[in-house]
Amino acid sequence: MANVKRGRKEVKRTRDHGSHNGEPHGHKPHNPPYYDPDYDNPPDYGHEPPDNPRYPDHRIYGEYASKKPPRYVPHPFEHMCFKPRKDDYKPPTTCHDDHDDTLCIRKDHRMLTTDEQNRFLNAFTQINVMNALGPLVDIHSNAIHMMHGNPRFLPWHRIYLLRMEELLMMVDPTVCIPYWKSSEEQAFPSWLLGFTPTVNLMSGPHTVTRTIGMFALLPNVADVATAMANGTFNTFAPALEGIHNSGHVWVGGSMASIQFAPCDPVFWMHHCEIDRIWAEWQAANPGQNPALVGAAAIMDPWTETEVDTRDIMALGYSYV
Repeated sequence: MANVKRGRKEVKRTRDHGSHNGEPHGHKPHNPPYYDPDYDNPPDYGHEPPDNPRYPDHRIYGEYASKKPPRYVPHPFEHMCFKPRKDDYKPPTTCHDDHDDTLCIRKDHRMLTTDEQNRFLNAFTQINVMNALGPLVDIHSNAIHMMHGNPRFLPWHRIYLLRMEELLMMVDPTVCIPYWKSSEEQAFPSWLLGFTPTVNLMSGPHTVTRTIGMFALLPNVADVATAMANGTFNTFAPALEGIHNSGHVWVGGSMASIQFAPCDPVFWMHHCEIDRIWAEWQAANPGQNPALVGAAAIMDPWTETEVDTRDIMALGYSYV
C-alpha cells in the first residue's frame, strides 16, 4: 500500500508539474495584480502632510520649515566638489570695545582667548547635538538655491552666516563666528585640528575629515589685493569666489564637497573671511551691487533680499 500511495503521489506530481519531455507544466497563469497603480499620476487622497520636524524653526530654516519644503535639486556631478582657481591647482588635482554692544563683533580667530575658543566649540557642539546643525548643512547641499558660481554667491552666504550665528547665539549669546584670514596666515587654525564632529544629515551621519594642503595652494595676500582692485561687482565677485574655492580645496576632505563642507567649523570661519573681504570692498566701492531682480534677488529659503544684505551693521554685526 505504501508503494501504491507513493506511486499516486508521483503520478500527481507528474501531472501538476509536467514531464521532462518538454510538455507544459500544469500551473495556471498568474492572476494580474489586484491593483495596478498609475505611478506617473498617483491619486490625491486629500491628506495634508504632517509637520516637518526636521526644520522646526521658520526663522532659521525659512521655507524648509513648512509642510511642503522646496523640492530638492541635487548638484550636477561636475559641481559636487569645489574647484580651486587655475592658479592654485597643486598636483595631483581632484574633483573691540569701541563698538556698539548690540552688534555681534566677528574677530580674527587669532584674537580669540582660550575661553572664547571653547565657547565657540561648545556652542557648535550643542547645536549639533540638538540636531539643529544638520538641517542647516542640508540647505547648502540643495542646488535649487543657486548660490554658487553666480552673483547670488556673496549675498546668499551672508544670510547663511547670519542663520548659523543665530543658532550659536541661542546656546551662548556671547558667541560670534570668528574669521580665518587664510591668505595672511597660510596655515590651518591649530585649535580646530582635533575637532572633527559627526553631523546627522539628510543622507546620514557625516564625520568631518580633512586633507590639508594636499590638493591646492592657499591664495595669498597679493591674490586678495588683486581681487580687491576690481572696480565692479561683476569682476570682483568671481575673483573672490575663486579665492574662496581654493580655500575649500586646500582644507580638503569634507570642505572640498558642497554637500558636507558646512559640517566643518572652519567652513563658517572661511566664509566669514570671504564676507569680511566683501564688506571691505563694499566700503571702498559704494553703489556697486549684484544685478539681481525678481526671484533671483530673494535669498531663499529666507525672505531677505539682496538689498537687505548691503549693510552689515544693519544686519547686526561688524568686523575687527
